[in-house]
Amino acid sequence: MNRAIAVMTVLVLWGGAVQAQVAPPPAVSGSVSNRFFTGEVYAGYYGGVGIHACGTISNFAQGLPLEVRLGLGYAWVPTGDALRARRVFIDQATNGSPRSRGKMWDARVDLLYPVKLLGLERSRLFGGLRRNNYTAYFEYIGGNETFDVICNQWGAGGGLETAFAVSPKVDLLLTAGLDYYFRATMSGHDTYYRPNGDDLHAKEDFTYRDADAAINQPDLNSRFMLGVAYRF
Repeated sequence: MNRAIAVMTVLVLWGGAVQAQVAPPPAVSGSVSNRFFTGEVYAGYYGGVGIHACGTISNFAQGLPLEVRLGLGYAWVPTGDALRARRVFIDQATNGSPRSRGKMWDARVDLLYPVKLLGLERSRLFGGLRRNNYTAYFEYIGGNETFDVICNQWGAGGGLETAFAVSPKVDLLLTAGLDYYFRATMSGHDTYYRPNGDDLHAKEDFTYRDADAAINQPDLNSRFMLGVAYRF
């Protein structure tokens, strides 16, 4: 992770050095009639390998420097401890070779505010709400057992994004941020573990804390992505 952060930092600083050689896009006046829409596609790290698609509306209100962005993302993420998950959600059986895979869909809405940072003229701070759908799939080869653990969470997050002009309509984007997801019910098989302790069909004396230790559902997710934006 430290190496990834270092690489992202070098890219941002290098981009700032070459940005002056690229003609920036034409300035947008304060008239609402000059409102424009930007589509963005990102790829990089978000709790795992992830991709995001977003749309941003700029200059939607006269004199208001904020932009509004809606986005949808998908990431391949870790699942947790397969053997412990089986005990917490199903039973004490230990037969079979465990195999697992995890995925996360997330929807987001952000407000973006332009800032100047380290000489980068086209940077924006962003922050907003998040909603995810996390699924951890477990299979036990030879044990005749498969099940999903599902968790849907609300969250909030923010970060910093910098744009570098490639052409009058195309930008290269570098973005970094953090998202925090609040605890929510985890369901698997016929078992539900809830943060308030009102569990359903809990196995043995296991609690939400045990389920939380077994399943790697999102909590604090870092986001480092490279993207391309097209202005319509």
